Amino acid sequence: MNSNQKLSDTNNPSKVYALFYSFFLIPLMIAIFGSLFFFLFKMLTYEKEDPYHLLNNIKSGSLTKRWQSAYELSNLMRDTEKIPDDQLFTNQMITMYKKSIHDDPRIRTYLALAMGQTGNILFGDVLLEGLKDQSLENRIAAIKSLGSIKYDFSASILNQIVNSNVDNQERLAAIIALGEIKNPNSLDVLVNALDDEEANIRWDAAMSLTKLNSNRGFYILEKLLRREYYLNYPNVDSIEINNTILTILALISDKPNNIFKDEILILSEKEKNIKIREFSMQILSEHY
Repeated sequence: MNSNQKLSDTNNPSKVYALFYSFFLIPLMIAIFGSLFFFLFKMLTYEKEDPYHLLNNIKSGSLTKRWQSAYELSNLMRDTEKIPDDQLFTNQMITMYKKSIHDDPRIRTYLALAMGQTGNILFGDVLLEGLKDQSLENRIAAIKSLGSIKYDFSASILNQIVNSNVDNQERLAAIIALGEIKNPNSLDVLVNALDDEEANIRWDAAMSLTKLNSNRGFYILEKLLRREYYLNYPNVDSIEINNTILTILALISDKPNNIFKDEILILSEKEKNIKIREFSMQILSEHY
């Protein structure tokens, strides 16, 4: 192609517009329409995540939709500002929970957890019914939620569960729940659990006793403040160890006792985890 041909091409408006359409305008239009399509699709498929909408999904949605909505509801109830305070919501939750006995067990599990998140004591009686479920997961969810709403009338039944031969996961959930409920009639049950052969049972029994203002489990908590103690339990990872130590420090932060002083001092000086070290220093400065 000679120089004259090149000049004629650049001066040819039709070819210039063809290049403009091919390499700029058409791709731009495709991108714009693609974005509009995506936006419209999101608008059409968007579901407002409010409690009543999720309850409606649990009531009339497909199987997958029902258990996923129950899961979303249990998460939504963690935000106290989104928990309805009207009787209609409470009644619908109770109705849905009762009907879920014949549905996918996951729905009943997440509904129980959602009720616990509300802290509403009116869910107590229906959660007690959940303790009779065949599903272990359902029973554990009901136990956890009875503790979360601090349902005092469940303490005697939870005491029986701790003393029974049921699965240790269920017993452990009951021990933790008793620590939340703080019924003094559970003291002897928790003290007996300090000698249980299962480590987690002993540890959480000691924590629950502390919540009931008993020092009977202090000797176990003192051990749990030592990192070397966990060498006896190789299945416990570093994250769990950190969380356990922080939990114990929180429990004893307003309960000064010389049994903890040496361990707290060591943590304040040698602990590598910054949160644990700072918390230990704070407790020392305030109580020792």
